Amino acid sequence: VVDGTVAIVIDNALAALLKPFVSSEETVSFEPQGPEDEEVAKQATEYVNFVFNKDNPGFQILHDWFKEALLLKLGVVKVWWEDKSSRKPVRLENLEPTQLEAIIAEEKPVDGPYQHDTEAGPLFSVVVERDYSDGCVKVENVPCDEFRISPFARTMDEADYVAHVPKNIRRSSLLEMGFDADVVDSLPAWDEDRSEDPRVDARFQDENWTTQNGSVGGDKSRDIIKICDEYTYVDFDGDGISELRRVIRVDTVILLNEEVDCHPFATLCPVPMPNKVIGLSMADQVMDLQRIQSVLWRQSLDNLYLSNNPRPVLPEGSERADGSTMDDIADNSPGAFIREGRVPMRFEAVPFVADKSFPMLQYAEQQQEVRTGVRRGGNGLDRNSLNKSAQITATQAAQMEAKENERVEMIARIFAETGVKTLFKKILRLVVEHQPRERIIRLRNQWVPVDPRGWNADMDMTISVGLGVGNRMEQIASSDAVLETMAQVGQTPFASLIDKSKVYNAIKRKFGAAGIKNIDDFLIEPKEGEPEPPPPPDPAAIKAQADAQAQEARLQMEREKSSAQLQQSRAEGAAKIQLMREEASAKLQLDRDKAEAEAQLARDQQAFEMDMAERQFEAEQARAERQMQLSEHMADRKAASSEREADARISKKRPGGDLDK
Repeated sequence: VVDGTVAIVIDNALAALLKPFVSSEETVSFEPQGPEDEEVAKQATEYVNFVFNKDNPGFQILHDWFKEALLLKLGVVKVWWEDKSSRKPVRLENLEPTQLEAIIAEEKPVDGPYQHDTEAGPLFSVVVERDYSDGCVKVENVPCDEFRISPFARTMDEADYVAHVPKNIRRSSLLEMGFDADVVDSLPAWDEDRSEDPRVDARFQDENWTTQNGSVGGDKSRDIIKICDEYTYVDFDGDGISELRRVIRVDTVILLNEEVDCHPFATLCPVPMPNKVIGLSMADQVMDLQRIQSVLWRQSLDNLYLSNNPRPVLPEGSERADGSTMDDIADNSPGAFIREGRVPMRFEAVPFVADKSFPMLQYAEQQQEVRTGVRRGGNGLDRNSLNKSAQITATQAAQMEAKENERVEMIARIFAETGVKTLFKKILRLVVEHQPRERIIRLRNQWVPVDPRGWNADMDMTISVGLGVGNRMEQIASSDAVLETMAQVGQTPFASLIDKSKVYNAIKRKFGAAGIKNIDDFLIEPKEGEPEPPPPPDPAAIKAQADAQAQEARLQMEREKSSAQLQQSRAEGAAKIQLMREEASAKLQLDRDKAEAEAQLARDQQAFEMDMAERQFEAEQARAERQMQLSEHMADRKAASSEREADARISKKRPGGDLDK
């Protein structure tokens, strides 16, 4: 069992250290040396950050660089210009015969020439190969076991000797670098014993190997060659003054020897010691605690094992004659039986005392936090600061948190002012000295041409990690306070102290504290030469103008009120007259309707009476006709009755006998 104190401390510290360096698009910013460098410094800031984060894996480099420094005392990166020049085909068109002859005389065409007839005469096109200059800045992490430095060096710049001994250079890579093929072919492959450097053993402890054999066998181009890329002060020209020279050698075979301005290394040490390049690591501060806690854990577990597995006590006579008792005791499977002899056996339980180790483990954790300023749970607000029962105010909680972050903030500032600053200055110098032409890159969502060949490579630089590693809300609150102060100053006679660029920088800082990287999605950066808004007038003039405007507003309001009242009176009079007109017209119409209704009623009554008279006359006439018809009918019946009676008298007197028989 091995306690993980070192790993926990390093990972928690690394998380806090990386945040300020990667939370903004601009890790560093360059400052102009004079008024003429204002625009150049701004463009250099954007371009150098672009080179580090886009042309190279910036986050991965910072992560590995910081972690190696926290673990192994020293983190090293190497930066250089990688030449990618080559010959590329170029098509030349619309060439006149004389131009074509000159090109053919100087360069051998790859394709063509082709003739094109035009009104002005024949023109030609041809494809030739020409040198194409290109390259980029490369940054890579250097493992500590591959880095060399002279003893007793106080600083990296004063070191008499620094070197990189990479373990990944193949024979084919040396040929690509332009070294003589015969010399490269004669170089021996690297064969290194694992125990040569304990740092190598530590780096590859998880891998099963004993020697590093650089020979691949049948494919000689893949052989690993042990080269030394050295930078040392040597009086090579014999003038009595040592100059810095770069020497690339394999054992005693020198492949390159040239004078250079500076070495390509940038180093970090989390706990630097005065007058030394290599100081202390954060792991050094807690490794003894990890050993102590490992011992406490092991002893506690040993005690637990013994308590859970008591030792058997065999009195005389408890063992069987055939030896089966000892065999049964040797079988420790759960539920296994033990055959006893004549005397019963017993078990001697070991008391559990490991709980006495727990306070010591807690004490060791406290010592870890005291030494490093990094808690096992990571840096941040303590949970007790939010507990009402803890009786801790918000101010006290903020002070406690700031105190806990001081150690990590100091390491972040050390990293910024030493290795990171050196690295970005070297990147600036490389692009100024080696970039062969203008480059088109995407900045602020626009394609921008960048040509660093005329820049000042010695510009001052500011590291943009001043935001610290504390509470993000505090950073945003401080930025809000700055913006509020600027707004207040803008209303005073000192408003000339603030311009658009200052306000833009303040808001940009607030966005950076909030973790917003692409600020151009929200803000438009002010351009140089744009007219500034006019300064605000004097407050007394503003007050007088405001009073005059208020008085004018009151007069205007009164005039509008009087006009409204007059308009209202006129409207009310007109409404009354209109109402009277409408009432008279309605009354007249009502009288007309009433007279017409009465006349119509009289006409209807007269027509009704005439109709009734006609109906009565017709009824009386019909009744008279019916009476006349009835009278006629009665007369007819009476006449008929008389005739029948006469006939009857006649028939009673006829001859022929008695009618009664």
